Amino acid sequence: MSNSIKEVCAYIRVSTDKQEELSPESQIRLIKEYAQAHGMLLTHIYTEEHGISGKKADKRPAFQEMIAACKDKSHPYDAILLWKFSRFARNIDESTYYKSILRKKCNVDVISISEPIIEGMYGRLIEMVIEWSDEFYLYNLSGEVMRGMTQKALQGGYNSNVPIGYVKEKGNDKIPTVEPESALIVKRIFDMYVNEERPLADVAALLNRNGYKTKRGGHFETRTVAYILENPFYIGKIRWNYYDRQTNRRKRAEDVIISDGQHKPIISEELFAAAGERLAKERLKSGYGKKRPVASTKHWLSGMMKCSECGCSLGYGAGNPKHKVSPHFQCWKKGKGLCCCYHSNNISEAEAIEEVTSILQELVDSGCYFDYDFSLINDVGTEKKLLQNELKRLDAKERRVKDAYINGIDSIEEYRENKKILSSKREDIQKKLDNTKVAAQPVPIQKEINFEKMIDLIHNENTDYITKGNALRDVFDHFVWNKEKGEMCAVLNIHVKPLK
Repeated sequence: MSNSIKEVCAYIRVSTDKQEELSPESQIRLIKEYAQAHGMLLTHIYTEEHGISGKKADKRPAFQEMIAACKDKSHPYDAILLWKFSRFARNIDESTYYKSILRKKCNVDVISISEPIIEGMYGRLIEMVIEWSDEFYLYNLSGEVMRGMTQKALQGGYNSNVPIGYVKEKGNDKIPTVEPESALIVKRIFDMYVNEERPLADVAALLNRNGYKTKRGGHFETRTVAYILENPFYIGKIRWNYYDRQTNRRKRAEDVIISDGQHKPIISEELFAAAGERLAKERLKSGYGKKRPVASTKHWLSGMMKCSECGCSLGYGAGNPKHKVSPHFQCWKKGKGLCCCYHSNNISEAEAIEEVTSILQELVDSGCYFDYDFSLINDVGTEKKLLQNELKRLDAKERRVKDAYINGIDSIEEYRENKKILSSKREDIQKKLDNTKVAAQPVPIQKEINFEKMIDLIHNENTDYITKGNALRDVFDHFVWNKEKGEMCAVLNIHVKPLK
């Protein structure tokens, strides 16, 4: 083989936009013809999956694999063949960076078979002009697409893949329809979170335990459940432009578009609002010192028992039958030499359950009642913040309605009608806000606790540990174990008080 034959690779990518361009097969055919005509040996073809954007190099696995191969000391390629320079990158900064590395450090040229460039400085200048033109086209196209999708969302159209619970036929004008089986999953999620008052982690764990899958066939996570609970699509609304995938953050409320959709709702507005209210309260209360959800623990008593010496939680150990070690709880600080107690403050699982049962039995005999203070749950301050956020969202909607009129999208009649609707909503919210300022203190309700039922529950082998853990946490804040004295003390939740 002659030393003058260049060994080359090819890089194939099809754009995400709808421009007229060649298919991967056509690009490969033309590159092979070019290599043969120029006496080049094509030894490898790197192909991105269809639809991967050329805007970010770190999002293109085939591109990164090709660059890594070119950097190898074995020098496998003398050049990279492309159908067009736009296939290499649609970001001028990244294109310049990678081409500089390839040409100066790796001695690998980058060649466009359909855009012949002369050698030397003028050739490089022409190449840069082509790339600048491609990048300008990309950003201009993105702006046009964004404007079109925004207008579609304002008119109740849907731009993305439909969420779980719905299906949509191909075609931009098709309206999503309810998918009965997956819609039941959505209803079950709202029911568990709002009516059964289960934590997000417990909802996800129970869905996975029952074999349910997400829209993409994966397992449910707390963030997946939260996304469903917050998605207004389930009450017949369209939400658009609420998340920035570049920064992985939600956009400002005034930038988010929410409009009436054309599809049927699965969830009532009242249930959706209740879920949103609970999510808001939990986020306000989240922070250091909050108990882990039962679903994320190894035992239904995990996180509930504290060391009498240092106050830290007793960690659960599953034991080891081979070494005759039974399941137990132990102060985790003692194991690290951080607890000041002289003895090992541990307790076997069986003894812990016996101690908790004993405490429950004492409460059965005492006739304890709930002194349930609704002021702890229906926080007026929280409600006020939610209403104020609603007013801010209305401000944003009013600006968009005005912009639609100024830009000629809506007529003066449509503008007046939309403004009238928003003004009516503003009045309703303002009335609720005024009422929260003078709201009377809620009257506590006393409700008897069925501790006998709780005893039966924790001893029932057919009851899952999530149900046991949540039942216990509804009444108790924690237990304190003192091994030296051999006693367990209970600390009730703040809204549970024994009454005579």
